[in-house]
Amino acid sequence: MRLSSLLAVAALLACATPVAASDLYPPMQPAPAYNAAAFDFHGFYLGAQGGMTAGSLHSGSLGVVAGVNFDVADPVMAGIEFQGDWLPGSASSTTYDFFVLGRLGVNVTDNLMAYGDLGTGWIGGTGSYTFGGGAEYALTDQLAIKGEVLGVGAWGASPSAAKIQAGLIFHLH
Repeated sequence: MRLSSLLAVAALLACATPVAASDLYPPMQPAPAYNAAAFDFHGFYLGAQGGMTAGSLHSGSLGVVAGVNFDVADPVMAGIEFQGDWLPGSASSTTYDFFVLGRLGVNVTDNLMAYGDLGTGWIGGTGSYTFGGGAEYALTDQLAIKGEVLGVGAWGASPSAAKIQAGLIFHLH
């Protein structure tokens, strides 16, 4: 009887599956370096932009941008933006522009926003308007790139130029 009990215990041990300490804990996943779903286009932002103007203002452009975006209703947002650009040309045609733009945008994805702009300002001291649109794409949790095309004209006249620009935007969350 002793031998049969010993054989029964040996048979049970042979059928048992060993349990390792690593089986007791769930596998660890490395944290992502950037979580696109966490990007937020709302709030204050600052940036630099550059590009070109075509038409009556044929020139390059280099400038700064600052603004703020607000929630309207998910995924729609509105905002206000200030732009100031240096428009280098020949010594006699170098000028500046300054615009205040209203913005209406839509978050297309978690890291892409499309928007339209409409505003007023000055080009070389002449009262002017601008309209157009663009898109902004998140690169990190605070840094984005933007591209936009704006039509420009003097008040009381039809549009006389187009500004095509790209920028690097830092969101202050």
